[in-house]
Amino acid sequence: MLAPLLSLLLLAQPAPTQSAPAQSAAPAPVVAEAQRLIRQQRYNDAINRLEIHLEASPQDGEAMAFLGAAHLYAERETTRAREVFEASFAAGGGASFWVNHSHQTVLDGDDLTDYCRGWLNLRRGYVEFAPEEGDHGFRLTYAEVAEFKQNRNKAFFHIKRGGKNQNFRPRSADQRETLLLLILFNKFSR
Repeated sequence: MLAPLLSLLLLAQPAPTQSAPAQSAAPAPVVAEAQRLIRQQRYNDAINRLEIHLEASPQDGEAMAFLGAAHLYAERETTRAREVFEASFAAGGGASFWVNHSHQTVLDGDDLTDYCRGWLNLRRGYVEFAPEEGDHGFRLTYAEVAEFKQNRNKAFFHIKRGGKNQNFRPRSADQRETLLLLILFNKFSR
C-alpha cells in the first residue's frame, strides 16, 4: 500500500519556497493524532491512521513526515524512514523526530537528568524544536544554524547558534537515528 504512494510522491514537484511563519500553526487533526500515538509508542496505530489519510490526501507532506517517524520508531529502519522523509520534503513537509532536549550545561554519560521532550522538525527553510511543555522552543532558518553535529557520545547531537549549543538525544538513543538527522539536515538545508 505504501510503495505506490511513495512512487507518486517521489515524482511530486516540491512546494514553492515560503518563509517560515513566526509561530507554528496547530497541526491538522490527523497529524495531532499521529503525534499522540507516536508519543505513546503506538507506532502501528499511527502508521495505519496516516496511511488511511494519505490514500485520500497523498500530497499531505506533514502527515508523511509523521509517517516517516512512526516507521522509524516501529521498525528501527532508517533506510525506509529516510525514503518517507525525503518524499515528505518533496511534497512540502519534511522530517520529524521525537527527541529529548537537554537543559544540562554539561552532558556526562548516557543519561539526561534535566530535560524535556518534544518534536524536532526539519522543514523547507528551517529547523524547529517544539517542546511538549514550556516555552523554550525555537525556530531557526538554516542560515542561523552555525553547527548541526553529532556529540562525542554518538547518540547525542547539538544545534549551535550564536555560540550556544542546544543538545538533544533522539527517542531511540541510537546513533543511527542521530546520523539520519544529520544526513537529512544536510540535504534539506541546501
